[in-house]
Amino acid sequence: MDNTRLREQEILRLKEELSIRYNYLMGAILLLFTLIYLFIIKENIVGYYCLVGAVFMFGHPYVFNTLFPSLPLEKIVRGYLIIAPVYIFFIIIYFWKYSIFQFCWLVPVPLGAYIFLGKRQGSIFAVYTLFIAAAAFLTCNIGPFYSVIKPYENIFRYNDLLTFGFNIIIVYLLIYYKEKITEQEFLSIIEKKKRITLPITLDEKEISGAKSLFEKIENEIITNKHFTNPEFNISMLSTILKISNNYISKSIRIQGYSNFNTYVNSHRISYVKELIAKSDLEKVTLMYIYTEAGFINQSTFNKTFKQFVGMTPSEYIQKESSKS
Repeated sequence: MDNTRLREQEILRLKEELSIRYNYLMGAILLLFTLIYLFIIKENIVGYYCLVGAVFMFGHPYVFNTLFPSLPLEKIVRGYLIIAPVYIFFIIIYFWKYSIFQFCWLVPVPLGAYIFLGKRQGSIFAVYTLFIAAAAFLTCNIGPFYSVIKPYENIFRYNDLLTFGFNIIIVYLLIYYKEKITEQEFLSIIEKKKRITLPITLDEKEISGAKSLFEKIENEIITNKHFTNPEFNISMLSTILKISNNYISKSIRIQGYSNFNTYVNSHRISYVKELIAKSDLEKVTLMYIYTEAGFINQSTFNKTFKQFVGMTPSEYIQKESSKS
């Protein structure tokens, strides 16, 4: 694999690492506020609201990895950045009478969009965040909204301090990873302009370990023909090999595959070509061939086949028939 591809994989790795650490950090923060609101301030509504948020932060990465293993990180992040300000909206209006520090939770949203999705999306989410803030302001000042919380002034001072402090930590985490990602992007630009090769964060030992793991993955997938199972996913492979999803994904990406689904589909297409070569197509249908290889329907099969082979299945069959 060329250096450009490796650098792209490193950028993706950094984004995934940031996503995981952010999820754990935000989940821990929400869990702490759950305890504060339920057992100290005695505001059960907010306490359970924070608990739902904490469960979501800790649980949604596993849900998406299991149900949508091939879903790109950018789509997951975009969905989260749309939902998060709406979630914060309730917190802002609930505490409006006693604190405006809850607006701080909106600050990381455009910054996160800028890091994961680019400058243009960062600008769009900045406008979106301002819209949510304005909506909260109008709801509290114009709409018939009345807070029901009890006036624990000293407690809310500490609550504001925690809110401010945690947001500084979150912003620092985002900026820290943004610098690492920017460094890789900058080095990639230099390599293209100067036509030179510069070191990548992935060291030889790490690459070697990833290659060794990929050999195990290949052996398991090919020997047991797991790719023929339409429901086979990265979580199932993780259970079989007793290795985390993240290590498997990283190993596969270092070999040049964009994600686990692309890797499995490469084996399915190879198997389809093998079946076409040894089957009597006058007796065997194309549907039998692609279902044997693990594809659920023809539209997905046709799209994937053209992506890997550069032509439709019928064109490929015609070409192979003319050769023989």
